[in-house]
Amino acid sequence: MIGKQHFGRIINFSINIALGLVLTYVGLSIAGAITSLAFIQSFVVSMAVGYTICDLIPAPAWGQMFTERIGIKNRLGCHLVSTAIGGLVLITCISFFCQFVAVGGAILAVWPHALPYLLMSGYMVLIIFMPVCERIAGILTH
Repeated sequence: MIGKQHFGRIINFSINIALGLVLTYVGLSIAGAITSLAFIQSFVVSMAVGYTICDLIPAPAWGQMFTERIGIKNRLGCHLVSTAIGGLVLITCISFFCQFVAVGGAILAVWPHALPYLLMSGYMVLIIFMPVCERIAGILTH
């Protein structure tokens, strides 16, 4: 078993696998540049950037605080709204830094056009996979 102190790290790592796969696919699809090598390279960068950003920025906690402040009591409503807030922050940061690694100084010509698609697909990943990742982390740290 893994210690309970690693619960957040397990969630972070597992959700970044799902986010990395989907955001990499969407980003490369928009660019029309899907190749095996490009996908693997972009996925590795996405995992490194995503894990670091998710470890440094407490965006999920911000989302939960927001739902408490506006008084959402419904569990599904809390999940949808808090995930939207956390996802907006995390996906924006992750996609910006990953695209910066990919295109360098030309980022402002590329990233704003891809961001809406990345946000939509990333939000769907978070909505679907966050409860799964929490269960996995709960089982592993039980």
